Amino acid sequence: MRPRVVARLYHVASRAWLTAAGLALLLPARDRLGIWLPLHLTLAGAVSVAISGSMQGFASALTATPAPPVWAVVAQWAFVNVGVALIGLGYPSGHPAILAFGGASFLCGMAVLAWMVARAWRRGLNRRHVLPMVMYGCALLAILSGGTLGALIGSGAVHDAVLWVALRRAHMTVNVLGWVSLTISGTLVTLLPTVLRIRMPSWHGGATATFLVGGLAMVASGLGLSSPPVAAVGGVAYALGALGLVWMVGLAITSPRRWPVPVSAKHLVLAVCWFAFGAVALSVALVRGTASFDAFRGLFLVAFVGGWIVQTLLGAWLYLLPMARPGHPDERRRLLSAIEFGGLLQIGALNGGLVLMALRAGDLLPDVWGAIGTGLALGGAALALVKAWAFPLLARAPVLSARQLEVWGG
Repeated sequence: MRPRVVARLYHVASRAWLTAAGLALLLPARDRLGIWLPLHLTLAGAVSVAISGSMQGFASALTATPAPPVWAVVAQWAFVNVGVALIGLGYPSGHPAILAFGGASFLCGMAVLAWMVARAWRRGLNRRHVLPMVMYGCALLAILSGGTLGALIGSGAVHDAVLWVALRRAHMTVNVLGWVSLTISGTLVTLLPTVLRIRMPSWHGGATATFLVGGLAMVASGLGLSSPPVAAVGGVAYALGALGLVWMVGLAITSPRRWPVPVSAKHLVLAVCWFAFGAVALSVALVRGTASFDAFRGLFLVAFVGGWIVQTLLGAWLYLLPMARPGHPDERRRLLSAIEFGGLLQIGALNGGLVLMALRAGDLLPDVWGAIGTGLALGGAALALVKAWAFPLLARAPVLSARQLEVWGG
């Protein structure tokens, strides 16, 4: 199966899940279990499906190996999407059997993806890109662990209330800070310079990866085993890893370049800023103790899910989707130029709204400002999502502005 076909298969499903997550917000709160259903459709659906497809492509490209066999691609796609659907149906409706089947299907999809990545490394002709491949491997270990924890707490197998809460904390941490964050961090090493059209900067990536992976392991172990000192040390280490990623981004954006910064890269850079902010705030919360970590949940979701993960997904789409379409380079440049339409508006609305939401989560603003921030953030994200669906139509517009065309040399 050609890489562009694989990319289209996964990205269509991923955009559908994120669209469903937005529509789920319109349901009554009791039917969506507060924010659980939109959060599940975003992280397990949109983000995990997008990662599943992109990781295959990046692993093959970085190791110079052929694409995985067709049966593996189809099986992985089906396992993951069926798993997301069954979990989203079984948990809100209170059917543990459906939930269990969904969790098993999702884990099977992750196991197939792990096999694909291991196969690419084993057969690889290029061994220069060790860092991204190690990050991918650690991310896959994290999702297999996180999925198992989710199955335990969601199926009712854990009856002790204290243990259930501890495992839920570890589950959230491993999935968000492990599976998603390690994958994004490993991918940005090559993706951000590609979007900026510069050479990859030289930086201390090994130390950054060590802090991120080691810190994650300690945070998850400390929360799962109810050991606040271990979690606190892990939180500090993870924050150091996040600051290392900021250093890499700083080197990239200050490198000499011929072209203006596209909207996709702006989203990616701002996403890393949210990641660093969230990691530092998390370390402070963990040092203060478990109760402070529980109170940090609102800011955790704003910084890591909204600012870091969703923004990275949208930013990556606004580059990868046009690049995945076949055609003449001039046509592709026009598609990328169309993405620039309304870019400053969507970036300002999304990040301005997230700032208001973060201030509200820290009890620094009244509820009304939190509601305004939520509306702005959703509006900015919705604009980017609409463009991710409709950019071929935008590219057919009679006239794109000179500024939009200048960004990509269209």
